[in-house]
Amino acid sequence: MLAKTFSAMMVGLEALKIEVEVDGNRGTPNLIFIGLTSKATEEAKERMTVALQNCGVRLRSKRTVVNLAPADVPKSGSSFDLAIAVGLLKMYGEVQAETDDTLFFGELSLDGRLKKIRGALPLVIAARKLGFQKVIIPAENQNEVRVIDQVQIFPLRHLSEYIEATKKRVSLPRLTPIPFVAVPQRPDQNLITAVKGQERAKRAILIAAAGAHNLLLCGPPGSGKSMLAQSMTTLLPTLTKKEALEVSALYSLNGMLTNGLCTTRPFRSLHHTISATALLGGGAKLKPGEVTLAHRGVLFMDEFLEFPPHILETLRQPLETKSIYISRQSGSVTFPAAFTLIAATNPCPCGYKGSLIKNCRCAPSRIEKYQQRLSGPLLDRFDLKVLIKEVAVEDLTDKDVPYDDANFSTLQQQVAFSRQKQITRYQHEAFFTNADIPAADIGKWCVFTKDAQKLFRYESIKRKVTGRSYFKMTKVSRTIADLDNSEVIQEAHVREAFEYQLDTIGLTLELV
Repeated sequence: MLAKTFSAMMVGLEALKIEVEVDGNRGTPNLIFIGLTSKATEEAKERMTVALQNCGVRLRSKRTVVNLAPADVPKSGSSFDLAIAVGLLKMYGEVQAETDDTLFFGELSLDGRLKKIRGALPLVIAARKLGFQKVIIPAENQNEVRVIDQVQIFPLRHLSEYIEATKKRVSLPRLTPIPFVAVPQRPDQNLITAVKGQERAKRAILIAAAGAHNLLLCGPPGSGKSMLAQSMTTLLPTLTKKEALEVSALYSLNGMLTNGLCTTRPFRSLHHTISATALLGGGAKLKPGEVTLAHRGVLFMDEFLEFPPHILETLRQPLETKSIYISRQSGSVTFPAAFTLIAATNPCPCGYKGSLIKNCRCAPSRIEKYQQRLSGPLLDRFDLKVLIKEVAVEDLTDKDVPYDDANFSTLQQQVAFSRQKQITRYQHEAFFTNADIPAADIGKWCVFTKDAQKLFRYESIKRKVTGRSYFKMTKVSRTIADLDNSEVIQEAHVREAFEYQLDTIGLTLELV
């Protein structure tokens, strides 16, 4: 008797419905899988046989064929185990349940227990889109899907629970949805006011957090670049439910969700030995890379110019489009990559060019070669560029300058207020931060006073900014105006925006 059940698989962030067909006929007893199944899926034969026997199911001596459709799409992973097992149970007549409105996910252990799978969250989210009302998943995955209320979710610990419930015609235990609760970004850490001095860099961090702008910090070792970058996450607003689901779905695909949804914005810190695949994503299973894992958060690249130039240049496309397209022999996918890039670099190989404390030991030719690793097009993609110097030792040891928790709270409130203004302003648009305003909509959302417009034009011509920088400076001006609670961009906002461009002329990074 032909039996059908349904499962699904993720192709990037798109769910593909998988129809599991099971049929048994006379012939040499065997269990045959067809439909471009991988080695991991093929091994389900042995897991299935032992698990069903340990659940008290008598196996029939039939030539059994299991087809995973569509047949032209490669299938990988062990999450189809439960759907196949239920299909076999239906074919044997062990269960008489209607399953056309149900998706099944779960890996079977030899004793019939259901093990945790990767990608449960995006699969459950996609269930309604695929036309299903019910989802059965392993109980170990229930924490990550608790806030989903669009479908009925039934967490199971053992295959025997399903067999017993269908035989007794009783309902399976259903997961009760819980409301999403936003969590403040690292509420116990006050990093930005723990950095003494560097007021200009702190202001740049504030602007970057308020408008999701990319930031480049250049300065000698020990000047506080890394600590300033890490302080960004403490200023960012809390994740909305939509953002939390986006981020959590990506982490679920990588098997990185442990205790439910991601409730704080990602902060991914990279080492300069990272490969292009690890950065962008890909591999045999087309998994998300670091640019995607930093989605809705911060990607921090310390020692920026120590990264190989070919790695740095790969950032140009995701920084511009806020997504990453990956094409490999195994297929093509598009992942989101709406991250804020914070890069920190030394001005030269030894790090002390322009330092007031130590002398630079680098030859001019070596400095030029080092700085040329940062190409003009990549440099152009930074909205804010800040050159900083060391803080004097006497200022570091000054006990009369306490860490100001009240000021830290004020900074958080400023960022939250600015972000909320942007969400309200762009509520009917496809974007919701100033940094993401399309060039075609700049005139609509960035309105200058007459004097501010004249100043902006004068500074743009004087500094010979590119077209891309022109629009980025407009967006930065918009963010500064939001921090000042002004709907119209004033002269002061324009002047401050260009302060973060003055120190970088062409491709040369020099401390002044």
